[in-house]
Amino acid sequence: MRGLKDPEFLGYLDLINDLDWYDYDLWAVGGIVSDWDTYDIDCIILGEYNEARLTEIITEMRKLGPWSPYYTQDPNPFVDNNEHRRKMLIWFTHSDKLIKRWWKWPNTKWSIRKTQGKLNGAPVQLIQNGSRIYF
Repeated sequence: MRGLKDPEFLGYLDLINDLDWYDYDLWAVGGIVSDWDTYDIDCIILGEYNEARLTEIITEMRKLGPWSPYYTQDPNPFVDNNEHRRKMLIWFTHSDKLIKRWWKWPNTKWSIRKTQGKLNGAPVQLIQNGSRIYF
């Protein structure tokens, strides 16, 4: 896949549209917004922490395509293409369980890409307060 207008990406976006997004925002990040080929769709979920709903949403997303979803309560989870490093607490599913861990951001892979001249695209909001806003 390459970019937000890629038909394959749009098909995966259609598949997750019917999940219970009420009160959640979904942001696309990583390769899908950065104009390079990618095999997964990195994304960040923002909103109130509700373990049962988040486990369901994240687990279902992973079943419906190559989604790589994370949830954070960080009020500003996005870091520009700079060297500023900080830690962010994220939740993700592993074996259908919600796991919590600290994530250094930006990560090493993104820093290496920067040295290669591959800058990260700006995050794009796909869902806002439960409603799809992209396309």
